[in-house]
Amino acid sequence: MTANLPELLCDSLNSQLSIYKQIHELQSDLLRDLDSKNELDKIMGLLSQKSSLLDNIKEENARSAPFVNEWIERKEEMQSSPLFANIETIISEIEKLILELRVQDEAMIQRFDQHSQSKNRIDAFRALR
Repeated sequence: MTANLPELLCDSLNSQLSIYKQIHELQSDLLRDLDSKNELDKIMGLLSQKSSLLDNIKEENARSAPFVNEWIERKEEMQSSPLFANIETIISEIEKLILELRVQDEAMIQRFDQHSQSKNRIDAFRALR
């Protein structure tokens, strides 16, 4: 039993939320660049940054998995923690961002499809998802 579980989980979730926000901002830049038809090198660089951020999310998920599992098991008893509402809010924000990222992903795929030489871009993008 982890004594400071709410604090550990809150820190981890805040870290993940920060990374998801970075991905969201990065994808907004990608969508803008696709609209302005900037060079492929810049777009590929942004996709590479996204891949790196996704790796960070995977690492943080792995690091926090024991805390999350314990939280799920002890959620009812943890409701008295002052951080309970904060944790639930962060989880909701992360879920909302993930849905927005999926919408952005689909918008990027559609924009890639609109470009005449986009087959390689689409394949590269899908490989990074």
